Amino acid sequence: MRLRLFTIVVFVALLAVSTALVTLVLQPTREDMPVFALLLATPVVIAALGATIARQQAWWRQFRSVAVALFITYAISAGLILLTVYVTAQLMFISAHDATLALVFVIFATAVTLVFGYFVATSLRDGITDITRAARAVQRGDLTARADDQGSDELAELARSFNAMTAQLRRVRDQEARLNQARRDLIAWVSHDLRTPLTSIRARVEAMTDGVVTEPAEVSMYLNAVRNETYALSRLIDDLFELATIDAGGLKLEPVECQLSDLISDTIEMLGVLATERGITLTGHVAPDVDPVQVSPQHIQRVLNNLIGNALAHTKTGGSVRVEASFEPVLNLAKVLEPSQGSVRGVVLVLVCDNGEGIAPADLPHVFERFYRGERSRTRGDGNGKPMGMGLGLAIARALVEAHGGQIGIESQLEQGTTVWFTLAAWRR
Repeated sequence: MRLRLFTIVVFVALLAVSTALVTLVLQPTREDMPVFALLLATPVVIAALGATIARQQAWWRQFRSVAVALFITYAISAGLILLTVYVTAQLMFISAHDATLALVFVIFATAVTLVFGYFVATSLRDGITDITRAARAVQRGDLTARADDQGSDELAELARSFNAMTAQLRRVRDQEARLNQARRDLIAWVSHDLRTPLTSIRARVEAMTDGVVTEPAEVSMYLNAVRNETYALSRLIDDLFELATIDAGGLKLEPVECQLSDLISDTIEMLGVLATERGITLTGHVAPDVDPVQVSPQHIQRVLNNLIGNALAHTKTGGSVRVEASFEPVLNLAKVLEPSQGSVRGVVLVLVCDNGEGIAPADLPHVFERFYRGERSRTRGDGNGKPMGMGLGLAIARALVEAHGGQIGIESQLEQGTTVWFTLAAWRR
């Protein structure tokens, strides 16, 4: 309805402007005005009726090519112009020679217009054909297909939207493939990691129940082993739950101002007993200009727990693990919180260093991947015969650090040790 009203308004305005120009330039007599009005109104009325009927009947959809439909439209328009000029020449020109000359010039101009219109129509057709080609390629499963998006018109915008859609589909497909692979890995690793401690627990409990183990010292040793296996299962379940929460987009950070030194000291105190049992020296140092920080305390403590626990697992008896935190000034650091919450003046750099077994160079690029276990970087045990779970700790740590807007990385050399580092934005009011 709006388009029909717009078409009528355009044609009425065109008729009014043409009448005004004729009156201003030619200054016809009162007797000639009806003739001029009829000459101007006839093609306008024909064009308006034709456009309305063509739209209602969608006659251009009957052609196999947009270029043909546009060319025929140009030809009809040119025919109306020729008819108007011819009738006007017959009625108004005194000289037959002048009338013929004017008609020849109009025919020439019409021919030029049709040729130009043909090239414009074919250009539009080529753009549509290219998008159709890309769409059919995507239909066949080729998500690398791209349409030519050069230009600024609607076809170029359509091509850009199509390319963006195809790129998004490809990302979704790749993500789905990764999720499917992760799901298969999850089933394989869970079945393996659950079976091992459960088998050990069952064997020890059966030995005590059947009376095979009766000596108090042996019973205590068996109970201690069952406790360790239970802790391993608990860590595995916690890791899987945390990972599922992150994947589901349910990770909710509530940053508050807190003391990073307290988080580090609490983690060291919590894992100090484990370090002492294994004969490993665990120390920490926080520079005085680090605190306070704006973080989610429970999530950053989870990061520290994972990194320090992983370092203890791969450090032999007599080795050492140290935690260091320092302030590093960085100019023009992108903000990760709202401006009202403060201004960034640098980053806090946290290092977890050990002098343990190290990681093989081939495994180093993959240690943050889920379920990855290399020859040495993700072994089944901790060096003391105790199972250590599925290798999800570093993957979870990376997700939590990146959720805070920070970065995480690792450096290692075989038999010399490993350093895992991560950064947090330093905020000050």
